[in-house]
Amino acid sequence: MINSIKDRIRSAFNASVAEIDAQDHRQMAVLGIAMVGIESRQLASALDRIVEVVRGHPIAELLDYEREL
Repeated sequence: MINSIKDRIRSAFNASVAEIDAQDHRQMAVLGIAMVGIESRQLASALDRIVEVVRGHPIAELLDYEREL
């Protein structure tokens, strides 16, 4: 399941995605997502859309997120 989420983010948003924590937990994943761009407004919009994609996943549940530009 987590691989499908990561693949979808990579292909739809051209973003780098990696599991950065909780690898020992079967039912939890912590993802790090990185994007590079010229305009922060476009990056912020893309990151907002990524959050919505994860929220809309039929099985996954988004518990929390942080964003830094």
